[in-house]
Amino acid sequence: MAQSSTSFAKGKSANPSGRPVGKTSRAHFRELVTPSLPEIVQKLVDAAKGGDLQASKIILDRCIPALKPTSDAVKIATTGTLIKRGERIITAMSKGECSPDQAKAALEVLQGQSNLVHKSEIEERIAALEKFQHEKTRGKK
Repeated sequence: MAQSSTSFAKGKSANPSGRPVGKTSRAHFRELVTPSLPEIVQKLVDAAKGGDLQASKIILDRCIPALKPTSDAVKIATTGTLIKRGERIITAMSKGECSPDQAKAALEVLQGQSNLVHKSEIEERIAALEKFQHEKTRGKK
């Protein structure tokens, strides 16, 4: 296939005088800031102690992870088909026995299990076909 006049030549940079490899603006910024970091942090702490709410927020956001919502476990029977389990989860949500977020999480787990079952069945089918093919070719010899 012929190269069009607008395509780039293979192996040749479109911007040979561009940014040097490995030298990102983030790396350059870190080089500049790192020597002054202790003083910067100390000023931030002093400002927070002096009542600066913005400085307090920065410190808290960086040092203490945000609390993630937690909930009690929901007991839903794990027997039966995947469809039946899904129906029980939806029923539990509609009755108020679990929150929509809990139901969503449970359905996502169920979907993951469904994917595992599906993949396992495919692997078993492939193995059976390979065995059949192998026996078929051995019988012809």
